[in-house]
Amino acid sequence: MARQIIQKELAGACVLRLHAAEQDLAAALHDELPLRNDDVTVLAVTVSLRVEEHVVDAARQRQRARHELELDEMDRRQARARMEFLRNELLADPSSARLYSLLHLSPRLGGPPPGSDPDELVRQIHQWHPESRWVLVAQTLQTFLDRLTDDNAQDLLKILRSAVEALGYRQLAADLAAAEERE
Repeated sequence: MARQIIQKELAGACVLRLHAAEQDLAAALHDELPLRNDDVTVLAVTVSLRVEEHVVDAARQRQRARHELELDEMDRRQARARMEFLRNELLADPSSARLYSLLHLSPRLGGPPPGSDPDELVRQIHQWHPESRWVLVAQTLQTFLDRLTDDNAQDLLKILRSAVEALGYRQLAADLAAAEERE
């Protein structure tokens, strides 16, 4: 009977928590007292366990390895979450990226970074607001461009390049011409 209790209790015991295993085993044996066997009656129990050092070392190494794997997985989850945040929030517009950089300043530095212009930041935030005129125009143009055939898109690019050049922006027109050649 005592052997069955000992085997049952020690089956799930951790060698790194020897004191807890001793307490659990003592409690389980205590619950069965008094134990009787022919002429012997056991009224009290004291439990002392020993584990060989190489077994404890192996258990510690395994625990460290498991901990390292958990840390690696946590790092991967955090990296995925950071990338999703950057993609969905910060890269949505330049003003969000600038605001984010201001929020993550070292407390020792205080204030905005050198060379930053708060008025320009406010202007950018207003410019890139989801209901601002140019954001709505860009969204409408994107919808329009998505519906064009390749030939129609090439024609529109030529018209846009001519208009940009007529307005005096030769370098931008050259950039559009380079994009036109890529397709």
